[in-house]
Amino acid sequence: MSHNGKSGVRHAADMVTPYAMSAKDNAVQYAQQAGAYFGPRARRAAVKARTGYATQVAPRMGRAVAAAGPAKEQAAARSQAAMAALRGDISAREIRGALRRKARRQRAGRMVRRLGMLGLAAGGAYAAWKWWSGQNDQDWTMEPSPATEVNPEAEEGSKG
Repeated sequence: MSHNGKSGVRHAADMVTPYAMSAKDNAVQYAQQAGAYFGPRARRAAVKARTGYATQVAPRMGRAVAAAGPAKEQAAARSQAAMAALRGDISAREIRGALRRKARRQRAGRMVRRLGMLGLAAGGAYAAWKWWSGQNDQDWTMEPSPATEVNPEAEEGSKG
């Protein structure tokens, strides 16, 4: 019975082998066609992805890192100040004084900016007034006097 089982399996394998070989050949052919079709497209997509990263993502990441720099430094300075205050190296009075100095500097900066803007506005208004007053000057709006005619005969008689 085992002999018949082995021969049955061999017979089935012999029957299926041509179909399996044909399926393998078809699969290889389809894979080659797919590679020929998708290969260039995949390369173009990879190039576009690299270009997109270089032109859009990398600059944005660089700007984000640059913008985070001052915040990182400020956070480090604040944490150091907080640790010093917790250790008792800095008194509450010194902290209040530092906060007052910072507020005073901020007020002074705002005042300087406001005075600068006021100066620019005043300078612009003065320049506009000077231009406008020059446009309304009576000297240039008057009609020029007519030219006097010279008598050509009288001129010839005086020469001769």
